[in-house]
Order: sequence, then structure tokens, then C-alpha cells
Amino acid sequence: MEPRLQDLEKSLDIASNEVRMIGIKGMGGAGKTTLARAVFDRISVHFEAKSFVENVREVSNASLYGLLSLQRKILSDLLNGQGNNVGSVHDGKNMLKTKLRGRKVLVVLDDVDHKEQLEALAGDLNWFKHGSRIIITTRDEQVLIAHRVERICDVSLLSHEEAIGLFSSRYEELEKWSKFDRDMWGNVNVQVKAGRIILLIYVAVVCLR
Repeated sequence: MEPRLQDLEKSLDIASNEVRMIGIKGMGGAGKTTLARAVFDRISVHFEAKSFVENVREVSNASLYGLLSLQRKILSDLLNGQGNNVGSVHDGKNMLKTKLRGRKVLVVLDDVDHKEQLEALAGDLNWFKHGSRIIITTRDEQVLIAHRVERICDVSLLSHEEAIGLFSSRYEELEKWSKFDRDMWGNVNVQVKAGRIILLIYVAVVCLR
């Protein structure tokens, strides 16, 4: 996971004062959201405001007001609660591109599948203040190309070693709590299926005492 984070951070180059849109593309379950969340948590301190918008595809397709609800979330996150009174996607676009020019922001748009979603949520680089970063995760590279996203990171499935590393880092506290000794890794069967880590843990009788 760390090498992937480092590659993404190089593309983001937060020291640069330009506005950047970065695409993360890969098949479902490849770890795009995990990677985006990890870099979001790591670099968000360098921005004046931040917004992590999950499940763009699901929310925008769920109802006629899906895109509007996503616009309201972004505006609320970045402008301290403003935007709840936005009445249409058109008005949301206007508010985003006029209000966000005054703040250096970090935005993640997770699981995008249509260009229209990007047009409504991050229509153009000139919507944002210098130094802002917009990260877009998607399964469809053509969505990024159609939106003129120039920097695209390709995420492949986690290797066995990366899966072990991710399990270890995420469950460090659980491991301490259960006194789960690392010598017992032989009793842990880690399977990566479609990028998702399925953990089948066979715990020795002594750990259940």
C-alpha cells in the first residue's frame, strides 16, 4: 500500500500551486477507495477545507435529486454548512464555481461513472483556488479522459504481500487486544478476491481461553 500512496502523492505534488485533478482508475474492488481515503487522511492538513464524497455512482443514480444532494454535501463540507438551500443542479454548479475560488480545497469524488457527474461536481479547474486538488476514482478511464483529466493512476489488485500488510496495519489494535502473536500467521488464510481481502482466521484453542 505504501508504494501506491507514494506514487499518488507524487502525482498530487501538493507543493505545486496549480490546481490538479487526479484520476484513480481500476476494476471494482481493486482498492481505489482505500487508496483515496489513505492519501486524503494523510494530506488533508495542507488544505483550508476538505470533502470526501463517497458512492457518487450509487447516490447520483438513486433519485432525480442524487446529484443535487452530492453538490449540497460538497458545499456544506467546504463552506461550513452553506449550500443546503441550493434548489437545482444548475444553481449548485454556479455556487460551486463562484464560492470555491476563495479556498484551497481537497475533494475526493469516489466511484464516478458518468461525465455528467464530474460536470456537476467539479466542472473545471477554474472552479477552484490555486493549490486545490480533486481526486476522482472510477472503473471507467473514458470518464476521466472525457473530462480532460490528464493525470491518471492505474490501480491493480492487491498482491498477497500487500493484503497481509493492509491486514496488519488495520488490525494492529485488535491484534494487541487478543494477544494474537505474529508467529500464528501460519494459521491465517488471506485470500484476495476481486481486490477485497477475505480473512478466514483459524484461531488456536489457546487464544480462546
